[in-house]
Amino acid sequence: MNSKTKSWILLIVLALIWGSSFILMKKSMFDEQEKELLTANEVASLRIFISGIVLLFTFFKEIKVAFSKDWIFLLLVGLLGNLFPAFLFTNAQQTLSSSSTGILNSLVPIFSVLVATYIFGHKISPKAIGGVLIGLLGTILLIIFNSENIESIQFFPSFLVIIATVCYAFSLNIIKNKLEHVSSLTITGISLAFMLPFCSVYLFGYTDVIQKIENPIYTHAFLFTTILAVVGTTFALVIFNQLIKMTTSIFASSVTYLIPVVAILWGLVFEETITWGISFAVLILIGVFIVKKEERKRVNK
Repeated sequence: MNSKTKSWILLIVLALIWGSSFILMKKSMFDEQEKELLTANEVASLRIFISGIVLLFTFFKEIKVAFSKDWIFLLLVGLLGNLFPAFLFTNAQQTLSSSSTGILNSLVPIFSVLVATYIFGHKISPKAIGGVLIGLLGTILLIIFNSENIESIQFFPSFLVIIATVCYAFSLNIIKNKLEHVSSLTITGISLAFMLPFCSVYLFGYTDVIQKIENPIYTHAFLFTTILAVVGTTFALVIFNQLIKMTTSIFASSVTYLIPVVAILWGLVFEETITWGISFAVLILIGVFIVKKEERKRVNK
């Protein structure tokens, strides 16, 4: 198998993993009758806790890096790139469909460019601004028209997802501008390890997770959450890092276009309500395409 074929296979696998994470969150929280299993905050905490435990070896291996001058940036990546989005996504998905969440998640590159421009002082072209506006217009129309009627417009859960993408955008820019000298695996392992105390205190001090673990009713919920943590976070990171090494960060980030497709397909499989309004996802993806194309030009200069 040549490297080009292998890179495309890895890209598709990565899209399948990350595109499936939204339905895994939903299945961790609700059974087939929409009865609550694990709470949104329990799923989020468990995801970060399990991922942190899996990658704890990285923390001890790179402990000097963890307590170097970069510790504040690693802490921010843990908060903005992992902890906050985990809670925001699960709370949004208590009412928002997996397909809608997957589409809104594709806003990350758009907000990433805005953060790079207005916080880190990068230049932005008029075309990139146009791409941002198209993407944001698509987002507004998606939220408004992806509902059966005006009363059912889900502004708040959609807003939670948007805030999560802004968090991701800040995290990506911190990594790019402040932690470029640290490997991706080290950044992820240390940033997740920094989140373990927060998740441990919450899980074992303020939830019923211990009691639920002993109850077979919640077995599938814990299984889905574990898959979400180990496969959706840890394993996906390994694939993403390998993909970047084999190709470029631009090629690897094109997974942005595939994640919504996978999320929509899962929504269809599990018979989630999907309206014609979801067609506005095309505008979001067009905006992302323009932004990423302009970003590529800037990088190559």
